[in-house]
Amino acid sequence: MHRSITRTYRKHFADVHSGAEDGADVMPLTGAQRRFHHTRSTDPLGRVKVVPVLVEFPPGALSARRLDRAARAAARRHPRCAGPHVIRGVPVLRTGPPDIGPVVEVLPGPDSGHAMRSALDRWPAGHAPFRVLLARDDRRDLLALAFDHIVCDEASIGQVLGQIAAGYDTDVDVPDAEVAEELSRYRHAVESQLDHEHEASGPDALAHWTSRIRDAAPGRWGRDPGGGGGSASEWRRVELSGAAAGRGTLFTTLLATCHAALAEHDGTAPVCYTWGGRAEPSGAGTVVGCFLNTVVAHPPGEHSELLEDVRSGWWEDLEWADTPFDEVVRAARATGARWAGHLDLMLTLDDRTRRPVLVLGGTPGRETYLPGMRVGTPVVVSASYDKHELHLRVDHDPLVVPAGFANRVTDRLVDAVQDRGHVAR
Repeated sequence: MHRSITRTYRKHFADVHSGAEDGADVMPLTGAQRRFHHTRSTDPLGRVKVVPVLVEFPPGALSARRLDRAARAAARRHPRCAGPHVIRGVPVLRTGPPDIGPVVEVLPGPDSGHAMRSALDRWPAGHAPFRVLLARDDRRDLLALAFDHIVCDEASIGQVLGQIAAGYDTDVDVPDAEVAEELSRYRHAVESQLDHEHEASGPDALAHWTSRIRDAAPGRWGRDPGGGGGSASEWRRVELSGAAAGRGTLFTTLLATCHAALAEHDGTAPVCYTWGGRAEPSGAGTVVGCFLNTVVAHPPGEHSELLEDVRSGWWEDLEWADTPFDEVVRAARATGARWAGHLDLMLTLDDRTRRPVLVLGGTPGRETYLPGMRVGTPVVVSASYDKHELHLRVDHDPLVVPAGFANRVTDRLVDAVQDRGHVAR
């Protein structure tokens, strides 16, 4: 039996769980949740990583009362939304009815975007990890369903959208038996995930990752955890052809472009991206939670910026993509590698075909974004696509990242997607 951070954590959790009077009301954290908890605990400002879905509706279309009813039903259905806690130094997830207070916050101000951005950046310490924000102006009703990332990831947020829509139109009853069943499903999914994480942390996996990051640079931007925090955004929309349907082909095009852009600056850390991370049993359905792993991409070879080399390296990495990020960082430090977990650029690819359009009161909303929202990584490249178009957004911290870098990255991403034949002609 090999050692792993996951195995050690589970031992500490078991000690806390058995010794706590309310032990039945806590659950262990997945590897993804441990990473977000660690990031927050080492941030001098204790800032929360927020996952928002922003949806526009016509002005005056939404009822705050009906939104509140829907949000309360969704929060009751997901009792782990009570949030993270620390018991005797061990981070855990509290369960039970969340202390949610007023669920829907109607934001004052003449500019809905400014009001929403300010509210999301001011996530209060100790606030319940699920918020519904509504900002109105004469142009639109702007709705945000926002989660502390430690309780929900992008892959499962679509479920909550569907539940909000159902609860908005009718008074949904969530019986105790349904709450208990959902909690049992979540507990089983977490235990399965932790089993999988331990298995993915064996000697062969660690040997692969240490070979990958042996010569990786330590990172260049934003190495002071208390610095930065501002944001500026570049955004482009690209019309896709049918050839873009292959997620893997599109993703490796984006990955190679990000890698090549970073390679122009000495000392930058490898690109990291979110991937997979779910070990739920077959037929169990997706539970709402935080399971996505953070994966390092550092292709080998002197021409590692070339698309084919990046694609080849990525395919090799997929066999080991479930190794928790904290295990990769520990292995890097144990071997004396210069890179020790710093992130300069994070890449995410969001498949919107897996998420329903939010329809409230018969009115369909349109997903949008807000430029200038605070980012936790110096550069964040967010790509979202459906059957017909790709939205590319590059958020960066202008206090630490060179001026113009985000614009060049965005231009290169669009050019790369066009050059690889993904674009409709």
